[in-house]
Amino acid sequence: MKQFMFAAFALVTLASCNVNVVDEPRYDPRDQVVGSYSMEEYSETYDDYTYYKVYVNKDGYSDDRIFLDNFYGADLRVRAFLYNNKITIPYQVVNDYEIEGVGTVDRSGVSLQYSVRDLYENTITDYCQTYGDYR
Repeated sequence: MKQFMFAAFALVTLASCNVNVVDEPRYDPRDQVVGSYSMEEYSETYDDYTYYKVYVNKDGYSDDRIFLDNFYGADLRVRAFLYNNKITIPYQVVNDYEIEGVGTVDRSGVSLQYSVRDLYENTITDYCQTYGDYR
């Protein structure tokens, strides 16, 4: 009988408890790079500097994928991946541009090293180093 009374008391006590679920936002490491950057690009191939803006956005379907909009100052949307503070731009062809590269993220901006080849004009590969300040 004591066991039944204890079980009944425990059941009544547990039934009267409120369970509160705290919905804290999950940390997304891509938030550190989302935004616009004023880029200074140096072309090793052409020994030339170019200045333009790049916009970094998150992909809503992947935890590590980002998009670089206006890449190469040519209104290209390039797919990239962010792991810790490393950016990987896998080989891809976007609007007849062959692209691939790597980069890093620090507190003040983004550094990228990549190659671009215009397949439409059949130009030589352009090897670039770019640094962008977060704006």
